Formats: sequence, C-alpha cells, structure tokens
Amino acid sequence: MTAVDRRNVLRVMLGGAVVATAGLALIPVPAESAPLAASRNLFAATENPVDEAVVVVRRRRRRRRVCWWRRGRRICRWRWV
Repeated sequence: MTAVDRRNVLRVMLGGAVVATAGLALIPVPAESAPLAASRNLFAATENPVDEAVVVVRRRRRRRRVCWWRRGRRICRWRWV
C-alpha cells in the first residue's frame, strides 16, 4: 500500500469538485427530493393562508455559569443556554 501524500489528496478532491460542478451544470432542471404525490399538493394554493399559518414561539436564551473538567483542571465559564 502506498503512502498518501498531500498532492494526491488535493488532486482527488479537486477532481471530485470538477465532476460535481460539471454534473450540476449539465442538469437542465433541478431534481426534486420529494415524491411526486407529495410535491403536487405542496405548492397548491390554499383558500385562506391566514388560518393555516403556523406560530413559532422561540424560547428566550439566558446566560448560565457552567463548569467542566479539562486536563485535570476545573474550568468555569458563562454559556448561553
């Protein structure tokens, strides 16, 4: 087994990027990841979009003092939770 060097790894990574870019450039229409039955109803116009709106409530973040051990020493810092 041969040793892996930086040049070979860089060559393989750049080659993969070139192939991926060429593949995306040659596709005329982006592929949809959803099944056809689900994608038909996904973009259908709704009768009343206000009634179907979803409310997102975010929890307020606060700072808290957290302690942990690193390399045999106790470290205490303020963290957002």
